[in-house]
This record gives sequence, C-alpha cells and structure tokens, in this order.
Amino acid sequence: MMYKLPLLLSLCTLASAQPQGGLRGTVYDGSSIPFPNAQVTATNTRTHGVTTVTAGYNGRYEVCCLDAGPYDVTVSSIDGFPPVKADPKPGEFATADLQIRRLEISPEFAKPRPIRMAELKNRKSPGVSIAEVPDYTFGHYTGEYPSPPSADLNPRKAFVISWKDFPYRFVFSHEGSYCPWFELPSGAGLSYQFFEGNSGWAELFNNWGRKERNSFIDVLESGPDRVWVRWTYFGVNMKDGEPAYRGTEDFWAYPNGLVVRRQSYQTLRPTDSNGYTREPIEMIGLSPVGKLWSDVLAKESSTGESHALAVLDTFSENRYDVFWKPKPAEIWAATARRSGASWKQLDDARGVALIVPMKDGSPFCIFGDASGFRHDFTRLKEHSHKDTGGVGWISSSWDHWPVGWLNSQAHPVDRETLGRYPNHFSPMGMDFFALPNEESERGVYYSLIGVGGSDLERIRAVGRAWLSIGPAGIAQPNSAAALSPAFPN
Repeated sequence: MMYKLPLLLSLCTLASAQPQGGLRGTVYDGSSIPFPNAQVTATNTRTHGVTTVTAGYNGRYEVCCLDAGPYDVTVSSIDGFPPVKADPKPGEFATADLQIRRLEISPEFAKPRPIRMAELKNRKSPGVSIAEVPDYTFGHYTGEYPSPPSADLNPRKAFVISWKDFPYRFVFSHEGSYCPWFELPSGAGLSYQFFEGNSGWAELFNNWGRKERNSFIDVLESGPDRVWVRWTYFGVNMKDGEPAYRGTEDFWAYPNGLVVRRQSYQTLRPTDSNGYTREPIEMIGLSPVGKLWSDVLAKESSTGESHALAVLDTFSENRYDVFWKPKPAEIWAATARRSGASWKQLDDARGVALIVPMKDGSPFCIFGDASGFRHDFTRLKEHSHKDTGGVGWISSSWDHWPVGWLNSQAHPVDRETLGRYPNHFSPMGMDFFALPNEESERGVYYSLIGVGGSDLERIRAVGRAWLSIGPAGIAQPNSAAALSPAFPN
C-alpha cells in the first residue's frame, strides 16, 4: 500500500534525499482572536537556518520544506510573541500556535474596578469620589428583579458619589434608568428627574428607558478634587422603544458637598412635537420600603404637619411653604396648607431655591435667570394647589420607581406594595411654558443641587452667592467649587 504525503511535502521530497518536515499553526492576539498578516519566522536551532512566511488574514500560516532539527518559531513583524519550540518529523507537519503576551493596563490609566456596597461603606477617601458598585439597592428593598420587567445587564449596578465630610451620597442606579438622586442616611432620597418628553410620549421610566443603550453613564473625572459624571439618555416611547430625543447631563461634584448640573437635549424627530421636551426638573421624594412621606419629611413643631416644600427667592426675603397633614385611616392621602409669599412672587423671582425638608437633610435645587432658567419662560408648578399650574397631586404616592417597575407607570401605593417596594411622591416641578420647542432645544441649562440642614436660610445664601457670579461664571465647571457648604458641619 502506497503512503501519500501532503502535496507540499511531496514536492520538498523531490529536492531532498529524505522527506522533509513542515510547520503550521495560528497566530493569536491577547484575546485569543486570530491575528492577521503576521510574519512568522522558523529558526533551526541546530543549523541556524531561517525561514519566514506571512500568515493569512485568518492568522493561519504554513512552512514547508524544513530540514530536520528542532525549531524556534516566533512572530518577527511585531514584538511581544514568545518563541514556541517545535520539532517537525520527516514527512509530517508539526503544530506551533503563537500568542502574544497578555498585558495589563497601567494602574494610573485603568478604570476603577467595581466595589461592593460593604466595601464602599468602609472606604475612606479625601474630598469627593465615585465608585461603581454591582450590588446597590435603594430603600432597603429585598425583593428580586424579575425580567421582565428588569432591564438588561445588571439591575443592581450603580455609580455612587460619596463625600468625606458629608453623610449623604449621590446615586446613579441602573434600575432607576440612571436618573440620579441624593440618598440620605435614613434611606430616604430626592431626585430631580430629567428632560421628560412632551405629553408623556417619550421618557425614561419604562422598560425601554432602562436599557443601557438608552441610558448610560460615563465617569470623566473620579476625584478627589472634583467628580465629573456625564449621563446620556434617550427619551423612548413606552410601547415600542422608539427614541424621540437625546438628553445629555453633566454633573460636577465638589468636596464642599455641592453639585452643578448641566442639562441639554437634541430632538430626533424635528418635524414632530413628540421629539421635544419641556419639563427639565421635577422634585421627587423617595421613601424606603415601609415608609411614606409622613415618615421621611421634617415635622412642623407647632402643628405636627409634614413640611413638604419650601421655595425661597434667592435675592429677597420672599418664601413659600407647603405642609401636609395625613388624612385619618388613609394610606398616603393628605390635606395641604401653604403659607408665606404669593406663588406669583416666587414664580417671577430672578432666582429660586426649591427645597424638600426631610428629617435627616434638606435636598435642594437652585436655578435662575443667570443659570439659563429665565423666569420669563419657566413656570414653577407646585403640585398641592392647582392655581400654581400643578396637577393637584398633594401627597399622592406611587410605587413603580425607583425599584419595582410594575409596568403600570402610575401604580398608587397600597398596603401590600408599601411593605414590598420603596415609593415616591412629588411636591413640585417646572416647565418651559413660553418657549417654542425649537427654542427649548437650543438652550443649555444649569442648576445647583445639594443637601442642606434644617436652617434653610443657609441654602438661600448659597443660592444667592452662586447666581451672583453671572452666566459666564456659572458656565464654568468649577462655578460652585469655592462656595460654602450648605450642610452643617
């Protein structure tokens, strides 16, 4: 029976008294993916003869007509490939795969690895810092995240900004579509929402909006002198996920506990009013599992009412307050009372501080003419009284955000869900009532957010100082870096 050599080796045999050997293999990169078009050199360690071939685009190479003897095989066209020893037998091919050394990014250029919440709690860092965590849950929630309705990737992924000198933190959570909030030591929190679409046609608080392709975070600076986070999101239709506009928000957090927020958006449907948005800020209070607004809001000492909202004119002494009193035998319902200046005086102010006083801190939002939110085209909407332009929610509370996601998008708290999910309420918001859609899209808007204590006049003073530096100063990323903290030492 005649033995048939491979064609290439048969040709080599014709030129040699004895059958010669050959080499074949694949060149791989650091991820074990075939590396294209590398020059492969085989060196006979006995005779020092050298043969060089070029691998194909698929990384494969073949060397034939090799004399007997052991070989060192390597890539000669690029550094980093350790030589591989091979000893082809006469009339046979030996296999010699080549892989580049696997390198690591230098620590100073590497993204920080995610750390667990327990590690974050014990970590001490100067100034202000941010960490990615894989196991964040808001408000003592202990349930599961079923899919659906949980979005893709890890619903417990979050980016958490922490301060050395302050007890609260600022959280961007995947399960909350990365719409950030201040979280206080008690587990209560406050969010300022986002550019919400016209008429609710497109927004983030739906299953489509929680997907990473529609809402994601980039950490541009990680501290300790400043943290810079960019949040990009697409307002998407609840039914089919069609994007209507892209929002871009930058957050600069400083060691003094303050955060400057910059908002803008761009329509993706320029011929359709659904491709625009007019509601950039909504004050949303967040309550932990088993707690309601009446448990987390500060109490008015003389009446026992919950202090739901304070609105302060930063350039005068004008002030407007809203108080809620629980209705007996009802879960979240309340009667509302207000005091202070007229609503129109605050709505016409050149600068305002919106504050939700809570038991362990007073989250606030400051903006005005100098920060792009001109009083002549913004409308402040206080949601307890309809004559302010609000919807009359008073203390209405829902359990579909920031965790739970019942897909109703408007599920009121009941006794069963109160014990399972965190819940939220909204004392006020703001919209652009006088700007055409195309004009609202042209704008860039700044606000100053943070947490104060029980002395709300301290927040007013911080707001006055920030707005007084004017538009050119506010537009600088460090516009609030030198301000005094709003939270008491």
